[in-house]
Amino acid sequence: MQKDYLDGNRLKYHGYFYKNDVLKNKKELKEIRKFANMMVFSLAQHDAITTNMVTDIMNGDMDKLDPKIFDGMTKRIEILESMDYITVAEAPFWPLIRFDKFENYKKTLRFLKKRVPQMAKLDYFYFWDEPDINYIPGPKVMEKYIAEFKRVFPKVKVTTCYAIAKERFLDVVPPRNYDLLMIDPYFLSNKTRAHTALDFEIFYRERLALALAWVNEQDKPFLLVGDAFGSITKKGKLFPTPDISLWYYMIALTQPKCVGLLWFQYGYLKTQEKISGVTIGGSPKEGMSHFPVRTNKELIKVHREIGERIFGKPSPIGVPFEIGEPKCSVL
Repeated sequence: MQKDYLDGNRLKYHGYFYKNDVLKNKKELKEIRKFANMMVFSLAQHDAITTNMVTDIMNGDMDKLDPKIFDGMTKRIEILESMDYITVAEAPFWPLIRFDKFENYKKTLRFLKKRVPQMAKLDYFYFWDEPDINYIPGPKVMEKYIAEFKRVFPKVKVTTCYAIAKERFLDVVPPRNYDLLMIDPYFLSNKTRAHTALDFEIFYRERLALALAWVNEQDKPFLLVGDAFGSITKKGKLFPTPDISLWYYMIALTQPKCVGLLWFQYGYLKTQEKISGVTIGGSPKEGMSHFPVRTNKELIKVHREIGERIFGKPSPIGVPFEIGEPKCSVL
């Protein structure tokens, strides 16, 4: 058995896909930093991305965009860097890649290097969300785009998240020049609420086993992304319970290639998906009368405790707490 597998600090990263705007929520970012060290965030504010913006990006005409957009990108990076987060940035590059506009893409990268030089300080760039179920060119095309990004920003690593939700996706081949992979086998089923051993088996068989089988075939470290979101409508996906968060955590501890745990999502956005994530401050008022406030608080609580365990002292038995340590209320 490998020595690092027995190291209780083998899980190095714990954080969120942060869907609120970094510029507007400095206070909560400081609070989250107490139990999370990684943040996946949007360089451009979600609700500011328009059809015209997407068209200008695809045409390589980012210089037509409002300069305030790039000022915002700069400030978002600076805020997270000042709090010592491991930064993972998303940007709306997808039209350039989807339609294979490589020359426009190169022009865009050169423009961003000049206009947002802080991009060179990012730890990771998040290239494309769930490429196995969303349209994307093959791995050779993607490798070309990733290689060009690394040429322009040589110190920034590259990652993305795969769903691997069905057996046919086991044949998906990721680009070779990703530095880190993520998998997000969300517990989408609303069939089980008792959280018995049978419930865990259903969760594992329906979602987790496929994603783990796939990612362990790849020669890359990976992050396990757990669900921390629910529908803002009464008929949509139920919010996970703290038990489910613990399932993700315990599975992550059994995976030698797993280097951390992320949660999707933190924050609330008015999007077509009609979902909200956990928040420290509780639920937003608008359209959320059924939001499980108690569940939200319990999820944040267990996330805090998981973060404390990940960043705690190493243990010789491979579990991130010491023998004889008083038990916490959840773990």
